[in-house]
Amino acid sequence: MKKTILFIVIASILFITGCQQPIYEAIREDVAPEEATVSGAITSITRYTAGSDESGEYLFLAADGGLRYKQKDNTTHDSWKKFSLPFSLNQYDYDSTTFSGEQILTVLANDKYLYLITAENTHTEIEGLTYPANIKLWGAEITESSDSLKTTDAGWILITENNPTLFPIVEITDSSDTLYSSNFRVFQTNAPKKDHRAAFIRSYSSTDNKWHYYKLTGLDKFDESSMPSEYSISTTDIIDPTPSDNEDYIPVANSAAFFDDELKFFTSTVATTNETYKDNATLYYYTNSSKRLYYKGSKEGYVDGDYTINSLATTTDSIIIGYGYLGSNSTSSKPTAGGIGRAIFNEEGNLEITTFKNNATFQITSSYIVLALINATPDKTESESNLYAAITFYGTGSGFGNIGLWSYYPDRGNWNRE
Repeated sequence: MKKTILFIVIASILFITGCQQPIYEAIREDVAPEEATVSGAITSITRYTAGSDESGEYLFLAADGGLRYKQKDNTTHDSWKKFSLPFSLNQYDYDSTTFSGEQILTVLANDKYLYLITAENTHTEIEGLTYPANIKLWGAEITESSDSLKTTDAGWILITENNPTLFPIVEITDSSDTLYSSNFRVFQTNAPKKDHRAAFIRSYSSTDNKWHYYKLTGLDKFDESSMPSEYSISTTDIIDPTPSDNEDYIPVANSAAFFDDELKFFTSTVATTNETYKDNATLYYYTNSSKRLYYKGSKEGYVDGDYTINSLATTTDSIIIGYGYLGSNSTSSKPTAGGIGRAIFNEEGNLEITTFKNNATFQITSSYIVLALINATPDKTESESNLYAAITFYGTGSGFGNIGLWSYYPDRGNWNRE
């Protein structure tokens, strides 16, 4: 018995000694948490110009409290303001078992207007399945007013609603489940220079079994009888890193970026450039909708990230990578882990994955999907930049309180909760 006890004690000491350095490293990298002030599943962080100079550059997103905004250089905690909306936010009444209000799905922008894609939700009585019954497109022109923002006199315009041609929702039923799929996708360039910003809607038509593209250009109202002109995207011009051998395969645009005086479209779910507010891009980046990150322009190559790449943001000396697979099937063959990564160009001029010099990976672990990334100051180095990451819950064992917006500020020197 004495020998057995001694073995357990010695084994325990060895175990503690072996883990000592990682534990202390984690403690060293941990920082006092900020109060969470911007929470929820944030699908986009959108640049918008509301003023005449760089001080009039803002970031918009949809989170708790509705539409939130902040001047791009503002690094003060709890400074995201709420923008007035023409509708009440989505809520569920348990007594009447009905939904009311609208849920903001995402925020888009071009050089002049801000757009909201919203949904009025309903649910099935038997299964209790919630799904969007009506997708709406709102638009407005935003201007500065003293220390806040407001719409112009035109206010918010309901551009379209109940429009299944533009926003088709399809019911999918198999032997065990009933699902609702959105047969449309919205994407934007989100470029620092406002003249390079463009937003698109891609819709699938069951009439001709084709995808149709629409570019958001104004606030004119339209419905199914007066749809806007389609935006022509040649399938031969869509950059597709993994083309199919199937002769019937037609590439579909999932993202866009402005580069070399033109719009480029990609089959990948994310694309960006190293454009700043002052300088045009010299490189553009896109993925193969998995973990491979390509770059082209003044140099060309690729690097494999750790997991499926879902978002990107550039600084002058690095590119920040958001990981996470958004598919619903957890048994998918695609990598499903999340978290945050970093890549730099080495001395040979090739992009390589490297470690952070701050606490990014400790705060945003592989348990979280990084829905969106943005550098509010893309003309600065990583350590000098104002960086934001929107993360959501993945799997089990993660904290619900962490879902929402995180930030890195130079004066703070670490990633923390917004």
